[in-house]
Amino acid sequence: MSYGNAPPPQGAPVPPQELIGASIFVGLVSVLSISRHGPYLIAFALGRAGLDPGALGLIVLNAIGFAGSLWLLALRRWAWALCLGYAALEFCLRLYYAFNDLVPGMLGRASLHLLGGIGELLLGFVFLVVLAFLSGAETRQQLEARESYRRASVE
Repeated sequence: MSYGNAPPPQGAPVPPQELIGASIFVGLVSVLSISRHGPYLIAFALGRAGLDPGALGLIVLNAIGFAGSLWLLALRRWAWALCLGYAALEFCLRLYYAFNDLVPGMLGRASLHLLGGIGELLLGFVFLVVLAFLSGAETRQQLEARESYRRASVE
């Protein structure tokens, strides 16, 4: 069912603009997060940095989010599940980061970072909106339409 650069066949499901936007957002955040950890990954690969399970976990999480965002555009159900999980985990992480910035001393940081905390809250809100859209009925209908089209083209 690959379209490539060709127009989709008659009756083939095409993701709506909202789903494309959600997928681009998830992919962009995951790529930017991976790039933040690039220096550690290079230093670790060269043996100049020790094992940091937290950083490696975030790199793996963001790689999963990026892969899910790419395949979500093809309306794959497994990619949808990856993106749902990624968005939920990112929402939780953003709340943690915001709490860490806005409540000094509770989690180790001794100074208030008001602008950073507000930014993390806003990003968490956007992830919540993306999560709500991805879990909505319209997205599930698109996934079902893709599956029905695939079954019909196999028969």
